[in-house]
Amino acid sequence: MIAQKDKPAAEIVSEVKDSVKVDAAKEVAKEIVKDEIALSTGTESDAEPKRQFHGWEEINLYADLLDLGLEQFKDAINPKSERSIPEEKVYGLLALERNGRNRTEYVRLMAKQLKLKPEEFPGGGPSYTNDITNLTEL
Repeated sequence: MIAQKDKPAAEIVSEVKDSVKVDAAKEVAKEIVKDEIALSTGTESDAEPKRQFHGWEEINLYADLLDLGLEQFKDAINPKSERSIPEEKVYGLLALERNGRNRTEYVRLMAKQLKLKPEEFPGGGPSYTNDITNLTEL
């Protein structure tokens, strides 16, 4: 600190600016290296990788779960239940439902559990769902 008292203020400000410039240059260099790695490996540097569901294609053993009522189905796929099925199988059931009956409540339930947006749904199925709620109690 004593040495800085002897220096003019303009020189101290200049040294601080130079230090800030060096730090900024280091950060820019880090970002450039990240981007080069992303380009060479084909990955995105800032984006989180998309979840992958492997093994959902072998879903036939679980297909009968879609015949359950909504409450029973909810219990069957609930991750907190002791008989819960793996999430990749829920993804497979979502694919079956979307390509079959495509019932709104079932699709919403599975999408909510898997935290999926409509654009992340498995392929197939129309852009709409079939609303099966009763209009009256009859």
